[in-house]
Amino acid sequence: MTKNKLIILFIGLSFFLSGWQSVKASQQKSIEKDYYDLGFKSVSNAIQETESYYKTNLDLPKKLPPLDFTHSFGRFNEENESLEIEYLNEEKHFKYIINVIPAKERGKLLSSTDAIIPLKDGTEAYYTTSGINGRDLITFMFEKNNWIYILSIEEDLIDKPLPTLVGIANSL
Repeated sequence: MTKNKLIILFIGLSFFLSGWQSVKASQQKSIEKDYYDLGFKSVSNAIQETESYYKTNLDLPKKLPPLDFTHSFGRFNEENESLEIEYLNEEKHFKYIINVIPAKERGKLLSSTDAIIPLKDGTEAYYTTSGINGRDLITFMFEKNNWIYILSIEEDLIDKPLPTLVGIANSL
């Protein structure tokens, strides 16, 4: 595994796994309070914060994976200059994460992948799978409108992961 692929794997897994470990810290509190304590807020407020910081508009894909989500949260991190959005199902313990970072960071992220997939507008998307502790994670990255979008989800949550993620990317 190349150094760049390890960097992508680490970033995707850290984004994906960090939420559950933090949220499980207190079984007594509601999941909303746990996420708010971690700096999350509503998705729309997090998008507004990101847009205000960058003084530009930010769009998200209009489609989501065909799963039942019970909650959604977002947070903008000024230090990392990134937006993280989590859609999750509290009862079934799964989540889908969208990370958005400025395109100026492309050299650090889009250099190694399992496959390059063309989107309908000619944009290239980068599809990577990795596994840890018996969980196979898909990281799907693409650039649009000066933003890099990183979609992360467990592979076994959706029947046809690649066509589903391509459809999500094409909905932007």
